[in-house]
Amino acid sequence: MSVRLPYGISYFEKLITENYYYVDRTAYIEKLEQASEPYIFFLRPRRFGKSLFVSTLWYYYGLEFADKFSTLFGKYYIGQHPTPKANSYAILHFEFSRIDTSTAESTIEGFLRNVHQGVYRFLETYTTLSIGEKEQILQQRSPDSMLVKLFEKYDDKNIYLLIDEYDHFANEILAFNFEHFSEFVSRNGFVRKFYEVIKEAAGRGIVDRLFATGVTPITLDSLTSGFNIASNLSTHHYFHEMMGFTEKEVETLLKQVAPKLSSEERQRVLENLKKWYNGYLFSRKAKTRLYNPNMVLYFLKEYVYENEYPDKLIDVNIASDYGEIRNLFRLGTIEHKHKILEELIETGVIEGILTEQFSFEKEFSKDDFISLLFYLGLVTLFEAGISQLKFSFPNYVIKTLYLEFFIVSLKEQHQLDFKTVEIRKKLELMAQKNEVAPFIRLIEQALHNLSNRDFVSFDEKYIKALFIGFASLSNLYFLKSEPEVEQKYPDIMFLYRPPFFPNYQFLFELKYLKKKQRSQLEQTRKDAREQVKVYLSFEEVKQLHNLKSWVIVFVGEKAEVVEEV
Repeated sequence: MSVRLPYGISYFEKLITENYYYVDRTAYIEKLEQASEPYIFFLRPRRFGKSLFVSTLWYYYGLEFADKFSTLFGKYYIGQHPTPKANSYAILHFEFSRIDTSTAESTIEGFLRNVHQGVYRFLETYTTLSIGEKEQILQQRSPDSMLVKLFEKYDDKNIYLLIDEYDHFANEILAFNFEHFSEFVSRNGFVRKFYEVIKEAAGRGIVDRLFATGVTPITLDSLTSGFNIASNLSTHHYFHEMMGFTEKEVETLLKQVAPKLSSEERQRVLENLKKWYNGYLFSRKAKTRLYNPNMVLYFLKEYVYENEYPDKLIDVNIASDYGEIRNLFRLGTIEHKHKILEELIETGVIEGILTEQFSFEKEFSKDDFISLLFYLGLVTLFEAGISQLKFSFPNYVIKTLYLEFFIVSLKEQHQLDFKTVEIRKKLELMAQKNEVAPFIRLIEQALHNLSNRDFVSFDEKYIKALFIGFASLSNLYFLKSEPEVEQKYPDIMFLYRPPFFPNYQFLFELKYLKKKQRSQLEQTRKDAREQVKVYLSFEEVKQLHNLKSWVIVFVGEKAEVVEEV
């Protein structure tokens, strides 16, 4: 490996001094200073570079790092164009992701402990207070009183407040215990009081600037109602590329980490990276779609060792992060959620209006839920309509995660009885021996458990959703749902995904008839076979090695036709 990849590294000094690869984002330090808003919230999905950017701000503005300025920033934009505020602030830093939210008491204690850590670090770095004076501050038993005491003793009016993951603990509470959430952010709640103290200090000029990160604004209004002078710049096009990788940056990075790749192989890798990890658009005015940097670094970290693709397209740590945020799906009505989940799988696109401030004093609407998916990174902007926005999956990896959410949601709602390990066994049997029937029986069992009411509006798209949803639980194939082939669309294709090359690839044509339409079965079967023959005549399909094609016709919950073409 010719360069060191900074996968999982969020400390700026370590990244620079130990010669890890760094995509320069320091120009945004200047842009943030030039903005008229001194108190800023900036939201991005999990693992999108937020903590690294906060760390970069800390080293740039911290008084204690002045003698390291040239070493850390010299070869980057801001080092060559420093602002007057460089290394001029006392940094007060809080990070709220490591809090036990299992009970109200543990949440309060965890929040207080994190505040204590930030205040302790501040006192040790920037003050010459006596041990007794420091203890008087640190022994306070509430976060707000600790800040009050700190600001009484330190009023030099040059604090830059950095808050990382402001909403992490609150999102967990919101998903499981709305009563506790309401209590914490109420007028007398400890979180509200905490931000009120910050606002008061900002008014006196003690806190000169603030930069805070998080994932969603779903708690922004409630958590910071005591600090209502901040601006949320998350969807501002001017800051769209402040976090994340552009396509050009990914191409440059690949050349650095794998310089011996042939141009053909490099292009192949770039096409896959674009398909798997690109696609994020956070502003309707932005033109450049972004890659999730953590996912790209994970892939390259695995790839450069032996020039082989990783078995899994997403790191288990990232996948678990997204698994946790699924808990926020508890918000809102079941009807809203399932209609949206199904529509996204059926069409890949959904329309809505982006909610910028959530209010829990009104019903959690369809637009609220779509917006939640947007901030979590599960959908992104597709295009802007006249009055509404269109949202879609940003990339293939997120779509597969979403499919898993869909299947788990369906399993919980309808008490479906299946084990993931059994699904994978059936998929491997199909992949290696072309035995499709066991996997089809799995679909039949799922359909059988659905209520009769669900079949009122049931159609072929629902079958496809189940089909690719179950298939997504295995990582054997790249799944394409209605891919475009010469302006015509096979329903589903299971295609090779390096490093896996099982014995067979598949093309499926699915049809669905209601039980009262059984008389149309034979004609439907013939029509489906003819469609498959047309697809098989396409040059693009002819080039697929070891392709098996199948026609499957469901009548109600049973597959009446399962035949190879």
